Amino acid sequence: MKLFRSPNRSLHDRFVLSISVMLVPLVLLGFCSLFLLQHTSAALAKVVEGSIGEMQSVIHLQTRMLAAAMPPNDYLIDGSPAEKEAFVRLSGDLDRAFEEILAAPVGNAQERDVVRAAREEWWRTKVIALSLLATPHPVGNPDAARDMKRMDAHFYLVVGLLGKVYGIVQRETDGKLAQAHAASRGAYFLVTGIFIAGIVIVAATAFALARSILRPLRALQAEARRLGKGELSHRVELNRSDELGQLAQTFNAMAEELEKSRAALTELATHDGITGLYNHRTFYLLLADELARAVRFNRPVSLLLLDIDRFKRVNDTDGHLAGDAILKGLSGLLHRHGRAIDRVCRYGGDEIAVILPECDLEAAANVAERLRAAVEAQPFDIEAGVPVNITVSIGVASWPALANSAQALVAAADAALYAAKRSGRNRVVRYEPAPGRELNRENK
Repeated sequence: MKLFRSPNRSLHDRFVLSISVMLVPLVLLGFCSLFLLQHTSAALAKVVEGSIGEMQSVIHLQTRMLAAAMPPNDYLIDGSPAEKEAFVRLSGDLDRAFEEILAAPVGNAQERDVVRAAREEWWRTKVIALSLLATPHPVGNPDAARDMKRMDAHFYLVVGLLGKVYGIVQRETDGKLAQAHAASRGAYFLVTGIFIAGIVIVAATAFALARSILRPLRALQAEARRLGKGELSHRVELNRSDELGQLAQTFNAMAEELEKSRAALTELATHDGITGLYNHRTFYLLLADELARAVRFNRPVSLLLLDIDRFKRVNDTDGHLAGDAILKGLSGLLHRHGRAIDRVCRYGGDEIAVILPECDLEAAANVAERLRAAVEAQPFDIEAGVPVNITVSIGVASWPALANSAQALVAAADAALYAAKRSGRNRVVRYEPAPGRELNRENK
């Protein structure tokens, strides 16, 4: 029965051949098989298309949320009035995106309720952001910093609400796939009954025909269930040039686009947009992981907090683009001079944190001094084409020698950093506990 198994033979040719071989009994079998194929393929395509459409809408909405969150954060750093204009434009796009997703004829009532709740939370976030952007002098303003924390809390709540839509879509997809599978089984039993009642040649032909169609359909169903569970890396392997092969290629293309969208969203959520380093939130997650590992294996962990000396002067003299270029160049230098296990993160503004696993205070101070010297010796290109030399001050702290928690370790490195600032800049200072004394954070 190789005639029915050839991957280059279309479904139409297979049905014509089966009618010629089996005559009247095969006509009935052919109609049943065609019904099975059309019904299962249509149900599968509808489920996959609907799930992917709803997921893409939510991914696009989350991407816009991340873009809208950037201007208030940047305004707190540079105080540029242009950030408010950018936020107003992006928030308008986000409002329209919410309206579009709620007006679209897809999704169930539960999904819409979650999206509406996310929209209301976004409105609260926008009010806080606009209040923050109206602050005259945001840089170093504690009230502005508190507003930013409030805005971030609401922002993460919006992202979390949108994330719930994935779970709703997954459950809905599983239910629809179960119905499609039940319909497929019913049709399969019908074909099997006709197969048993037919003559030997009809039975052999029917078995070969069903085998050539049902196996790839089951593979498609299995991959669709994986897609519904969020396993986007799997692909359907059907080396066929018929309609099922085309459906498999379409399925794989949709899964690949979803995987790319999720990877891009993850990149936006964990990395800084200017330097490409891990962002502030991811820094604390990485530090918590390293401390947990250090506790488990009784090994030290050290932290460097690095700050560019007189960075404000660079921004004021050469412009913020020059400042961004220096931040990018400094990030690259730190990666080149660090170990593979070190984690370099943008802590905020011109402050960069470096997590040093397996490093005690002495080793960390040596690493810090090597980095300080490398920065001092390295000219940085800016937009004007004129190399600029900078220096950095570095605070060093170590766990468990000088801190007993992630917050304490950051506070110790921060205190050492500002001790380096006060003692003349361009130097490395190890944290030394001094009860009752608080270092001044002025004159950066």
